[in-house]
Amino acid sequence: MANLTERQARLLSLLQNLQNLNTNSLTNTDFSIDFPSIDLGIDLGGISIGGNGENGNGGSLPSNIRQVLLGLLNENVDVSTPFGIVSGLLISVLNDYIVLIDNGEQVLVLIDKIETVNES
Repeated sequence: MANLTERQARLLSLLQNLQNLNTNSLTNTDFSIDFPSIDLGIDLGGISIGGNGENGNGGSLPSNIRQVLLGLLNENVDVSTPFGIVSGLLISVLNDYIVLIDNGEQVLVLIDKIETVNES
């Protein structure tokens, strides 16, 4: 193998470690990856990955944004879209849009325009 720079060697090592990672047998909830000049630490917090598609609490993981939204009904949420962030009480999740109450006004957001959703 040709001589690698230190950075190339670290990247190669990282790739090899990622290839050897078997997500079906993850039991340690502490997972971290060291990138050259970036330290990314992830705490999986008891989530079981792979296998039967369930989380650590025995419930099914949501498979799409609509299921996530259904789990947040009657909660205050922040929804980001290409047009900005909308915040409010999520009162309805319909087939293609959601309804929020923001300062007493109903706000409709198309589900396919939602980039992220967070409980606020």
